[in-house]
Amino acid sequence: MQSDDLMTLTKSFGADVRRGLAELSGLGYDATFLRRMLDNHGPVDAARRLVMAPSDGLMRLKALERLDMSVEMWVLLPWYEPLFSKEVRDKATRKLRQLGVDVPAEIAQLVAEREQEH
Repeated sequence: MQSDDLMTLTKSFGADVRRGLAELSGLGYDATFLRRMLDNHGPVDAARRLVMAPSDGLMRLKALERLDMSVEMWVLLPWYEPLFSKEVRDKATRKLRQLGVDVPAEIAQLVAEREQEH
């Protein structure tokens, strides 16, 4: 993938993360740490750092039954695959599976929802 394409994809990822944060805020979850990470590191590096570290936010999203809104789930979306290494994607999958998520089924549902939107 060319660097212009990666830049466009990075901007799209950042916009999607920020839209997700707005939706989570409406559910009473402010995600202050993620917001700070986005400001300090940009969307891709912030997501990578969060996936590779232990996450209190992930547990909060589980309690809200909104793991579909987690950074871990977002890095696994097929359209964002070029932005993240296999190591990051594998770690995201492991973290979600440890919380009982059927990752392929969740991804398939998110893909289907996106296709209905377009």
